[in-house]
Amino acid sequence: MPDVYPTLSDADQQAQPLSHDYLLYGTVHETTEQSAHLDSGQLGKLVQRRLKRLERVLGAHGGLLTKSLPRGLVAGFDSAEAALIGACEMQRHCAVIPQLGDTRLSLKIGIHASIRQHLTRHAVDPAEATAAKLSALLGQAGIVFSEQVKESLPGELKEASTPIANDGSAIAAFSVDWNAVPAQPPSRSSARENGTAGKHAPLAGSSIVLRQGARQFVFDKRQHVIAIGRDMVCDLPINSAKVSRNHARIIYRLGNYLLIDTSTNGTYLYPEGCPASRIRKNMVVLSGKGRIGFGQTWEAGTPHSFEFELIQPA
Repeated sequence: MPDVYPTLSDADQQAQPLSHDYLLYGTVHETTEQSAHLDSGQLGKLVQRRLKRLERVLGAHGGLLTKSLPRGLVAGFDSAEAALIGACEMQRHCAVIPQLGDTRLSLKIGIHASIRQHLTRHAVDPAEATAAKLSALLGQAGIVFSEQVKESLPGELKEASTPIANDGSAIAAFSVDWNAVPAQPPSRSSARENGTAGKHAPLAGSSIVLRQGARQFVFDKRQHVIAIGRDMVCDLPINSAKVSRNHARIIYRLGNYLLIDTSTNGTYLYPEGCPASRIRKNMVVLSGKGRIGFGQTWEAGTPHSFEFELIQPA
């Protein structure tokens, strides 16, 4: 039977603004029966660790969290490409988390195109139900999306799409091997890298700019935690021997950006107009602008050296 959803009256549609989104529905599933050996507290910690990774990917790849689920989330993206790249990054970030004992947790993701009616009468976007159904079509960790999403993808991603069975539904379903999709740096979205293209600008509200030579990254306040380190799953990965795998974090809290060092070699901070300091296993409030050296003193043109600037709303 074709999927049927509630419709809006002509008057409602004319009265409400419409905005086109691509809706991502992701949930963490237990994939073995052995998980029953874990108590609910242990299992909950495993699930929450993955959910935190998913939210970090959203902040770094242009997604907007619209709903938190007990074992997942619903998020909106501005384009089909951004939604699929975000889904692939979510799978990569979760895949590197060690499993515990015989427990196997997998991430299932569904993506569907949505026209959002901002109405209290329909609290749930009908596309959410479709994305949820799509996410359940594969019996293992995977990404499934509708034909509407596929047709909006750029050529290389469209060619990588494989049709899968979606019995009883009028919606054609496709999947992609996320391992075969090249990893994308977080700078393509909320951590926006403004290079020669210059197509992205900071969102309204507090944001922090990190510059490394000609590269520029902008994180807005939607991303509450920015992970920095040598580990490639960090929001800001740094390829430098003296940088720890999880070197530091910048967190947004109550209107302030806090730099927290968790490294072996420390972090060197040079606030403009203030004395320089070395931070190790401690935190400091960032203000204005300045320079940061991760793992060693700041030196122009090196991978570990960044300039920072806080942007406040006008």
